[in-house]
Amino acid sequence: MFKLPMQSGIILAALVGAWSAAGAAECSAPAVLQARLQAHPSADTYAALGNWFRENRQENCAVDAFQAALKLDPASKKVLDGLAKSLIAAGDYEAVIHRLGAADRDENLTLDLAIAYRKTGMIEESEQLLAAGLKIYPASDGLTSALVSLYAHGSQFQAALALAEKLARLKPNDFEAQRIYLRTLVVTGNFDDAAPLGVKLLALAPHDADLLNLKGFLERKAGDYGAARKHLQEAVQVNPDDVNSRVNLGLVLAQLQDAAGAKEQLEKALALGATEPQVHFELSKALRKLGETAQAQEQMRLFQQGTKAEADLSLAVLKSTQAEEAAKGGDFQKAAGLYREACSAEPDNAGFAYGLAVMLGNLGDHAGERAALEQAIKNNPNFALAQYALGYMEFQANENEAAERQFRMVVKATPGNAQAWISLAATLGRQSRIAEAQEAVAHALQLEPNNPAALHLSKDLAQNRP
Repeated sequence: MFKLPMQSGIILAALVGAWSAAGAAECSAPAVLQARLQAHPSADTYAALGNWFRENRQENCAVDAFQAALKLDPASKKVLDGLAKSLIAAGDYEAVIHRLGAADRDENLTLDLAIAYRKTGMIEESEQLLAAGLKIYPASDGLTSALVSLYAHGSQFQAALALAEKLARLKPNDFEAQRIYLRTLVVTGNFDDAAPLGVKLLALAPHDADLLNLKGFLERKAGDYGAARKHLQEAVQVNPDDVNSRVNLGLVLAQLQDAAGAKEQLEKALALGATEPQVHFELSKALRKLGETAQAQEQMRLFQQGTKAEADLSLAVLKSTQAEEAAKGGDFQKAAGLYREACSAEPDNAGFAYGLAVMLGNLGDHAGERAALEQAIKNNPNFALAQYALGYMEFQANENEAAERQFRMVVKATPGNAQAWISLAATLGRQSRIAEAQEAVAHALQLEPNNPAALHLSKDLAQNRP
């Protein structure tokens, strides 16, 4: 893989030569792009190279190519978007957050950062960013789709449907907007409304794998297994790596008593990452019909394990919803008890632990609040809200080094968080580390030039009054 020069003054020709000689074996690109790179090593040429690597799933090579483009054009949002998407594909979500947290973002970069937040478990930050982005770009298909997905994942089905319907009404002739609405109707169980829209869209794009899968799913739900099989087989043919098409086809074949066919599709679905307990259940039935008893018993065990996990999660979500309602009514004691039940059902869920911490803080149980915050951070080391809350507790207790550690983690995770920079600056100032404190408050003022707390702290630090 070619390596980027560490100093901007290095001659580009040397970079091109180094990549061609040392990296071509691992990062091999078409000859036409290599020739363009030799003849005219511009940001656009490197970006084209990065896009080629990304399309061919050579993500690390794509990252290097986009990095090279940014040496040439550091302000290019198009190049930064390509880099962010390559980092996401490579699983380096923290690098995306670091790059984009304080950047001047357009629609694409907002979506990139929201995806990185979600991938690291920072669900609330992702939701807030997407909601803010839609205020600027209300007709964005990408931002809407991402926020709808978040709502649906959190069982906020009414919010998901309302948002998707709003986009569909705003853009009645936009194919992707209508597709988003169709998916949301399916996810929220509005099959009667989804069916005619599915027919309409499939007529416009008869070989679209996603639409074929949705059509087959609706036909399966309606009991029309023959039609469902036809559409789902075509969906799998068009996109063999789509897990949903494999699951749906396997379930249809099971209904049609094709045990061997069901086994094939369901096993492929699991290999592609299917997690639904029903997949294990139907595969168990197919294996039993084929006389594969031991394998059938193992799939039944996995089904029972998955069913219990789903039940635990459903109970925890119910209890957390009830806790939120109790908190709105001012009954923090009841809310804390409900959050404890949620945490008991889902002990590894950072969000429930954080909710418990907030309620305990409202009740004045600061030892319990601290323990719950520590548990939330243990469950999700990138949970900025919990880190900030714990840092604030440390700050109030004059545990400045501990507070600094927490605030530094927050600004690393969310570099666009002005309040976190202010808190870090105040903590450093309290330790008489004035230069570092001034640097931190300068970050806050870059983000929010008129922030009163940052302006006041900056003035005090200039007078060496931490």
